[in-house]
Amino acid sequence: MQRVALGRRAVILIIAFLGWVLFFYWWRKVALESTAAAATVAVVVLLIIGVTVFYSTVLWIRHNLKLAKRGKRGFSTRWVRPYFDRDHLDRPLVFSERAPRQEGTWFVVHSDVKQKRYSHHRLTSVNPP
Repeated sequence: MQRVALGRRAVILIIAFLGWVLFFYWWRKVALESTAAAATVAVVVLLIIGVTVFYSTVLWIRHNLKLAKRGKRGFSTRWVRPYFDRDHLDRPLVFSERAPRQEGTWFVVHSDVKQKRYSHHRLTSVNPP
């Protein structure tokens, strides 16, 4: 995930803040021109809508988490990490004992007609030029 630059984040926050200020300004203007009964009804309706949206979102997230835990996501099956033992040219992929697939930061690939060999190299430091 890419981070947003500080200046752009500040602009987004200022625009959002000004939007909320405008929202509350207009609601105050409407509330002052209406009756107390109408304002009460509006507040109750907004509270009901807010609570409904919040709890329906929570239920939807829990439902999706339950589906993901069971491995059922729509019509697809649970994703399983593929095990590669041959390449597209049907050559065997050979990992040395020092080159486990999960631990490598750098792999050097030696390829010939018969097989591909992977050797493991850890990135220890980078010297600036």
